[in-house]
Amino acid sequence: MNDYRILVVDDEEDLCEILKFNLENEGYEVDTANSAEEAMKMDISSYHLILLDVMMGEISGFKMASMLKKEKKTAKVPIIFITAKDTENDTVTGFNIGADDYISKPFSLREVIARVKAVLRRTATVEAEKAP
Repeated sequence: MNDYRILVVDDEEDLCEILKFNLENEGYEVDTANSAEEAMKMDISSYHLILLDVMMGEISGFKMASMLKKEKKTAKVPIIFITAKDTENDTVTGFNIGADDYISKPFSLREVIARVKAVLRRTATVEAEKAP
């Protein structure tokens, strides 16, 4: 068991549940939100990683990520976009906003888990180097 908390934000409830189930099997604590609006009401700074869809209702994943990166409290929370928007421009936009990774749908669960582990490993190393 580990102490990492992950937030999955996607308007496809089934996809949220699949990701939640598989990530929990890996030992992560996982919460879900079915819209950016719902997620923004949560304490985002308490999460170690956000898995974020791009195409959602009023607030897109790109917009939500931009909002989070502008706030000091949430700017350092890593974001992995998981989205059907898979053009080169979409990917570049995601990285320019501050994404730590970008996964196109449909995806392999094994690949998502491997990428989650890689981002958490990288960000944990950076945090450990900053500690006194």
